[in-house]
Amino acid sequence: MDNKETYLQIFMEKERVAAYKEQTIDVLVRVVPPAVSAESGERPKLNIGIALDRSGSMDGNKMRQAREAAKYCVDELLPTDTFSAVIFDGKVDVLFTNQPATNKEMLKRGIDRIEARGSTALHQGWVQAGLQVSERLSGGGIDRVLLITDGQANVGETRTDRIVQQAKDLAERGISTSTIGIGRGFNEDLLLPMAEAGQGNAWFVEAPQDMVRIFETELKGLVAQVGHTVTLGITPSPGVKVDDMLNDFETDASGGYILPNLRAGSPLDVLVRLKIPAGEVGEALSAANFELRYTEQATQKPVTVTAMAEVAYDTAAAVAELRTNDQVLTTVTLLTNARARKEAMEYMDEGEFDDAASILRMVATATDDAFAVTPSAELEQEIEAVRDLNRLTADRSNDMLTRKRMSYERELRRKSR
Repeated sequence: MDNKETYLQIFMEKERVAAYKEQTIDVLVRVVPPAVSAESGERPKLNIGIALDRSGSMDGNKMRQAREAAKYCVDELLPTDTFSAVIFDGKVDVLFTNQPATNKEMLKRGIDRIEARGSTALHQGWVQAGLQVSERLSGGGIDRVLLITDGQANVGETRTDRIVQQAKDLAERGISTSTIGIGRGFNEDLLLPMAEAGQGNAWFVEAPQDMVRIFETELKGLVAQVGHTVTLGITPSPGVKVDDMLNDFETDASGGYILPNLRAGSPLDVLVRLKIPAGEVGEALSAANFELRYTEQATQKPVTVTAMAEVAYDTAAAVAELRTNDQVLTTVTLLTNARARKEAMEYMDEGEFDDAASILRMVATATDDAFAVTPSAELEQEIEAVRDLNRLTADRSNDMLTRKRMSYERELRRKSR
């Protein structure tokens, strides 16, 4: 039976731990949102504002596919949804002010008239799209800006830290931001943190023909959203310490980890490494309490869910016979690989390409080893992705593509997407 409420599942690295020694253990916290089906009719109101780059580099197939994606978005909206569109090059124009998505043919005709030209006032275009969305806040629905660009912010505000902070400020006012980078020339070091701070998604469109598919995935995620402003608090018991959070999530002012929005039917895996004290054989330890907090999408009411990680001590010989939990091993492998991608990117940025390639080879070996222990679809996909990265790294003409793939693959793995 489908669950109607969010709950937490706790998976320990092993069923028991060795007694008489301090040690570090891996704990997988799985956030399981309600399994609301699309057929149930439960669907939040959408208030979508598109900020579309029409600079000269978007000419040709990029612009054609961007127009098709924007029209797809219009077609998927209900009459109760609202839509606005801003286009930008060296200057910003409001193509459509915020309005109900009722006259779809008129909206699509306007989108068809967008032509590429000029430079890239990315910041101003995104700001104007945010202003349009703010004109008709959905009141319990989802208010989102979709920023689409293939280039760099080179007109107006261009400082990454300032733009990212503004995305965070806008999200705190209820308007989230998703970013869609096209091709190889855009700045992933801006678009990724913008989406992170803006509580949206970051997408990499490697080929323009993938644009509609990306829009489809984005919109399906929006209508499946069941919770926002999500945090996970961890309260270790006396003698227990949080040693690491492998997802590398940021923390809020109270120390809670900031998690992605919750989507129906899409569990989110969080891997926490705890340092626990020595215990005696047969002893039990309540190691840490996990507290999930979020705002329910349908009611806009706060929700709190808790779960405890329990540890049981046994002899070292008995623990050695136990199998490592498959789900924990898979998650540790994927998140460790995500960190390795970041390290490889840092070496690439410093011109140390041999070191970057070496890290990727180690990632390939570690993933093969994990797959040998616990074969899974996730690890099989990871093996293929790492092989592709190793092939790309061998060809220096692909440096920009390699870096973007590593950046976005790391982001997807951190968020269990």
